[in-house]
Amino acid sequence: MPAFAYRYPVDKLLTGASFGNLETFLKLTPQSDVAGLWSARDNQFYCGRWVTQFFVHGERASAVETTHAQAYQSTSYGCGSLRISKIVFLPMNEPFGILRVLVDFRNDGDEAVEAAVMCDVHYPAFVWAGTYKVPDHAQRNKRVRNREEDGLIISTTIDRPQEVRVFGSDAEVVSTYVSDRGFSRTHSIRVEGRAMASMSFSMAISGSGEEQARRILHEAPAPRAALAETDAYYERLLQKGYLRTPDPLVNRAIDWAKVNTVRVEHRFPAGDGFTNDPSQDIVVVRDAAWFALGADYLTPDFSRRLFELIAQYGIEEGGKVTEYIVACADPPFKSDYDLNINDDTPLIVCAVFHHYSVTHDRAALERLWPMVRGACDWIISQSRDGLVMAHSLESNVWGISGWRNIIPQSQISGAVTEINAECARALFLASSLARIVGDGQTADRYRTAADTLKDAINRRLVSNATGFYLLNIDPEGEPHADITGDQIFPVLFGIASQERKRAILDLLYTPEFWTPFGVRTVGRNQQEYDPDHGVQLLGGIWPNLTAWVAYCSKSHSPRRMASAMRNIWKISEVENPKAYHNVMPGMFPERLSGETFKSRGMAMSPWMPPTYLWLAYEGPLGLDPSPDGLRVNPHLPSDWRWIGVRDLPIMGTTLSCFYYRRTLYSSIPVASRRHCVILNEDVSRCVESDVPFAVALADDRQTLVFLATDREGTFAYTLRPPIVEQTEKQTIALGAGEARLLRIGKHKA
Repeated sequence: MPAFAYRYPVDKLLTGASFGNLETFLKLTPQSDVAGLWSARDNQFYCGRWVTQFFVHGERASAVETTHAQAYQSTSYGCGSLRISKIVFLPMNEPFGILRVLVDFRNDGDEAVEAAVMCDVHYPAFVWAGTYKVPDHAQRNKRVRNREEDGLIISTTIDRPQEVRVFGSDAEVVSTYVSDRGFSRTHSIRVEGRAMASMSFSMAISGSGEEQARRILHEAPAPRAALAETDAYYERLLQKGYLRTPDPLVNRAIDWAKVNTVRVEHRFPAGDGFTNDPSQDIVVVRDAAWFALGADYLTPDFSRRLFELIAQYGIEEGGKVTEYIVACADPPFKSDYDLNINDDTPLIVCAVFHHYSVTHDRAALERLWPMVRGACDWIISQSRDGLVMAHSLESNVWGISGWRNIIPQSQISGAVTEINAECARALFLASSLARIVGDGQTADRYRTAADTLKDAINRRLVSNATGFYLLNIDPEGEPHADITGDQIFPVLFGIASQERKRAILDLLYTPEFWTPFGVRTVGRNQQEYDPDHGVQLLGGIWPNLTAWVAYCSKSHSPRRMASAMRNIWKISEVENPKAYHNVMPGMFPERLSGETFKSRGMAMSPWMPPTYLWLAYEGPLGLDPSPDGLRVNPHLPSDWRWIGVRDLPIMGTTLSCFYYRRTLYSSIPVASRRHCVILNEDVSRCVESDVPFAVALADDRQTLVFLATDREGTFAYTLRPPIVEQTEKQTIALGAGEARLLRIGKHKA
């Protein structure tokens, strides 16, 4: 099923969508004009602004409605009898260094119309009004030399002769004006009465000279064929691990999580990586670790290459994992902000364990084991009096060792509960990995260290005054009992007892933290609460925190988990996105005000999409992969009657399963607390249906066909041999959230 396409009046949007592939990243305006085109090959902006306008007899066409679809963004325009559609997209198949714009015209009148199309291109990085991220001076001060040849405009950056753009079109050229900042070119088209017409534009970019840019333009498929290929790419992506629930909003969030995950997966000169603030080449290890938890289910090969990049370039002396890597530098540059311990170090251990559990890729584990072992040995070396200690007396990124590390003038160091919880979990998981690679002595040492640290956390990092965990004991020995969203870490990493876990989750679902769009980072009743200061880390809403809370609620309260999943995505479907500032339907915003809920950061959070996938697969569906095998224990709120997944790559095979009427049906052997039926063949290929979720599993006795929907309707389905003797066509009426299980006995040959 395709991802839902969002359509909004242009005047209800403050920003456009963001698109990306392995080599480029594109930002658009609400009118589907280019607001920035950047290359991962050299960390350079190649185009800062490209505005395409339409004129009829001197009158400019007005933008009406913008659509954000999985493969493109388009805006409709009107001028007299002429209706115009401008479609912009980045191809998802090679060659990557090309941007395409398609323009379709429809004349609803009887008379022919002559239209002028003006492309105004500004190559230096451009500062748009209200922009979240301002490009640096070097990008904004670029100047170019232009040359016209064979209908193309070839633009080379002055003092960077290998940085080239080639602009071309299949439209008739009327006039061209060039400058050292770019060009303006006007095209003409005649649209006959009651007829349609079209034109297309392409911009190829290269950091390796004009010849390569020309080759990209020449070898690229025709624009409409490229759009069809891109749409097909996303369709295949959506069908991988196709997960459905009875909740249509959650289902849309899952689809868009997949779409937006691959938009920030890049191929840097140093290797494949993901940046937490596109467009840039900085790979932050903390965010890379969280990113991989979801990418493991969607693009596991990318996760592996991301880990290999970190293992090659992100290890400090002694085994500590660095904070970030500059992946376009030669050689790649790294920095740890002079912190003796950070969350990057334990998180990468946890992420490697998860990757091995999902993929069972022994070769990858062997390559990554030295990084894991070095990280764990470093963790143990930073223990003082039983707790892992961060020594910094600085502030901001130099004095905060955890995830909220960009709060100005703040310090969270010493014995930090978040860091200690992550380190205890990392040592526990690394113990299992050590045993897998045959190092029993190290496995025992890590397990002992994990148990000792866990015990110390629960003895020394709990506040006698509040009964909750301390935020930290600072380097001077002063305990800080701030009640913040960081309470979730001892729950998330298996440190808290069941009683304290329940108390923490109940706290985070009170109005002090809980909002219609997620969980506040700091409680409203706390002295330091501020809904907007400190990059919304002192009381604003970061959706990833809400996802962590939701994940921890899966057994405690599936109803709350599902509610949190809806709250994360709701802001991406509000009636008037502009009222919430930097919100674009179809994308997860980075962070929100804790009171007004206005988006204060990136319109597209780069780490939230895979985090949502991780939550969906391991929360309601209940996947629990481990080195020993797969457990599946669905966690459904009382109003969900079913859940299912189809074609999920896992552990070297593919899983299709569904949970219905307290029974789990699976295509591969799994362990479960639920009643479980294993049917060893997925025969879904023999079922065609317009029902939102259909899967068919078979064994030597029977075939089970499961049909489920998140919306009311009458649906057609067709059963084909060999599950039936002859093709059968039927219809079925289902209410919203309902399902039906069909049992088909084996027919005789």
